[in-house]
Amino acid sequence: MNLSPLDISKYEFTKVMRGFDPAEVRAFLERVADEVSDLQRQVATMSEQQRDFEARLTTYQGLEQSLRDSVVASQENLKTSKELVEAERQNMLREAKISAEEIRIAAEREIIGLQEELRTLRMHRDAYVKRLRFLLRSQTEILEIIESDDPEEPLKLSPPPPRNKKQDSGVVTDPAQRDEKNGAQTTD
Repeated sequence: MNLSPLDISKYEFTKVMRGFDPAEVRAFLERVADEVSDLQRQVATMSEQQRDFEARLTTYQGLEQSLRDSVVASQENLKTSKELVEAERQNMLREAKISAEEIRIAAEREIIGLQEELRTLRMHRDAYVKRLRFLLRSQTEILEIIESDDPEEPLKLSPPPPRNKKQDSGVVTDPAQRDEKNGAQTTD
């Protein structure tokens, strides 16, 4: 049975001889009614607080689940991002190695080409030096002949050295051949 404070304060006891003092019983019932009233207010307040706390708890549990889901999703995204970054790093490293190898091969080819060009230039230089030496020798011989030549005496020339096709400079040291060559040029 649920008693309200009003039920307690209005309750009437039956009167019997030698019973309790009605004023004292009434005062006690009033005090009990006030206490029950306070307790009911406290219960109502606590029930309201309980509902509020339960609602908050439900909200916090939802937030907690959302946070857990977010953490799991973040961890999965982080893992995926790390995998993508690692794959990109590996790809860039592979491309860098390929590029470095292509640069190395191109440099080696260029070195080989430059070495070949240097070898060719040295051969041309050596051939040019040989021609210059031959020309210098022949011109020196001509000068010696001219210096030692007596205008009254006929020229005495030594036979020309054997010619090598590479050493042939086109210079004629024999005056007779020179005259023949000049004559052939003037008659044309």
